[in-house]
Amino acid sequence: MNHTFKQLITSCAFLFYAGAVNAEEPKEQVDSTQAQPAKELTAEEMELEAKQKAAEATGLDPTQVVGRVEFNYSYIEKKNGTERQSGILALDKDISKKTVIGMEIPLATAQLANGDEQNGIGDVKLQIRHLAFVKGKFVTSFGSSVTLDTSSEDQLGDNAHAIGVGMFNAWKHGEWLVANVTSVKVSEDENYDSVSLSPIVAYQPMAKYLSYVRVAGSYVLRTDSGDSITNAYVNLGKVMPNKDVYSFGTKFNISGPDDDDFVLFLGYRRLF
Repeated sequence: MNHTFKQLITSCAFLFYAGAVNAEEPKEQVDSTQAQPAKELTAEEMELEAKQKAAEATGLDPTQVVGRVEFNYSYIEKKNGTERQSGILALDKDISKKTVIGMEIPLATAQLANGDEQNGIGDVKLQIRHLAFVKGKFVTSFGSSVTLDTSSEDQLGDNAHAIGVGMFNAWKHGEWLVANVTSVKVSEDENYDSVSLSPIVAYQPMAKYLSYVRVAGSYVLRTDSGDSITNAYVNLGKVMPNKDVYSFGTKFNISGPDDDDFVLFLGYRRLF
């Protein structure tokens, strides 16, 4: 285990500890905030605020402090002939007004080009995110994650423990959301060490048949090989009357050595 990996383990442990300490906020602080006089808003500001509040039901804001349960399914055809289907169960719990802890449990099946099939659990991920800064429409959070080498088959995970740290920024204006996730990942297998940028633009009109359109990018730099991969993602989603959220989307490779030939995403989300 290299020195950098040990440092990130220490940093991740500190963030988890800090989240637990902040789980309960002082009642006096909450009361004093509630006691502040409300600012009078113009009709335009009230309309934008109402649209922004309605858009929170989509769960697209990466800085949003909210509990959720998600199930995301992906179907991937790889260029080497392998077909892979994955289902990820994600659980988030808001342990305070500023902190969210979560877990992702992936289940996958892979049909290899030689005819073999692998089924089982992938790499489980634990994560924490803490709201650090709010200024008007701009919000910043920081977080960390631990990926555990729990995959039951070689083709279903990275076969290495990993630590990640990230910064989440979001700018919200009515039904528009502009965000970015910047993250660093260090793994026991140096081939998976990376720095990534993921810009997000979402239009969330909460219309009758379509609640949102989300366009995202992903730039990943592999620090060991120097290779970079740029992908684009498009997702459409609908918030149902009972607050369930259904979505589907796909991925396009822009540049870099991406092994995926065709990708389809289906998702279910419930905020609570």
